[in-house]
Amino acid sequence: MKPITAFTTVHPGEILSDELDMRGIKQKDFASTIGMPASVLNDIIKGKRSVTPDIAILLEAALGKDAISWLRLQAERDLEVARGKEDILQKQKDIETWQSIQSCCNVKYLEKYISGGLGKTIQEKIHAVLNFFNVKTVEALREAFVKDVDPAYFRKSDKFKYDPVNIFTWKHMAYNKCDSVERPKKFSVDSLDGLMEGLQTILYENEDTMNRIAQLLREYGIRFFTLDNEKGTHIDGFSFWKGAYPTITLTLRYKKIDILAFTLMHEIGHVFNHLSPEAKSKTCLTLIDIKDNVEEQEADMFANNNLIPAKEWQLFKERNRDVNPYAITSKLREFAHQYQIHPAIVLGRYQHDFNVYDNGRGFDRSIN
Repeated sequence: MKPITAFTTVHPGEILSDELDMRGIKQKDFASTIGMPASVLNDIIKGKRSVTPDIAILLEAALGKDAISWLRLQAERDLEVARGKEDILQKQKDIETWQSIQSCCNVKYLEKYISGGLGKTIQEKIHAVLNFFNVKTVEALREAFVKDVDPAYFRKSDKFKYDPVNIFTWKHMAYNKCDSVERPKKFSVDSLDGLMEGLQTILYENEDTMNRIAQLLREYGIRFFTLDNEKGTHIDGFSFWKGAYPTITLTLRYKKIDILAFTLMHEIGHVFNHLSPEAKSKTCLTLIDIKDNVEEQEADMFANNNLIPAKEWQLFKERNRDVNPYAITSKLREFAHQYQIHPAIVLGRYQHDFNVYDNGRGFDRSIN
């Protein structure tokens, strides 16, 4: 500990020395009066020993000065001494650093996500978080947060409350998970037709669906995995470049084949139309009900048109516009069978287009 050469506070021993001098009382006699060894009293006067509550009561009785005033003087000096200790200064700095980290990162998410947690001590936790985000300082972490997240964008929803801190943390959990996912083959923007054909077959058959999707996307150069939604994120999907590969992450917020199909196709639309290896810093985050930018609308259209042929679907709607929604299920199944589309996908599109969501009895929407 660095020695403190000057204090701004007054040790109670200084006040006691002045009181005794002013009253003409010798230290030896005063020590005898209050039943204290003279050496102990001398240490108090020199600031080498603290005034305890017991001593403060004796000083009050002998000098008429409130015990609390002696203790207050001692507390102020003790606090000043403590503030000058290197270990306390370091702990104080660590606490401030940790609080700053929590202002831009949900550490509870990381505690669950990182194998073995963040550590026991605050310094271990700080090191683990900075290492997770691949930054050296909390200032760098803060800069990354400010650059990545626009809080105003997440306030556009009237239905859901989005937490930018939680979203920022979740996105980096997705970046991090890439390292544990099998690398895909080389990606080519010219491979879309073959990929669509393979996906349509997988979605129609709906057997071992998630594994088959992951395998097919790897074959076409796209890294794919799922990552659970966290509170305050409300994320459906996320697409981005990591290293040499485009990556798609889905949350499977609703474990239904039609929602899986649409969200997956939506993210594929981002990969082929909005992301590129020349701009790897760009990402496409699909939130539940924020669809007011052009790229999100384009990805929605891409998904719709690649799941169900647009002209044929438009014709179907025109022919069946006046059919009771609760009597149309057989026609939906016929359409699905004709174009080799899973019936639940056709049902989901019908429900969305006609804003009718309670006519799906008998349709199996589970992901198998």
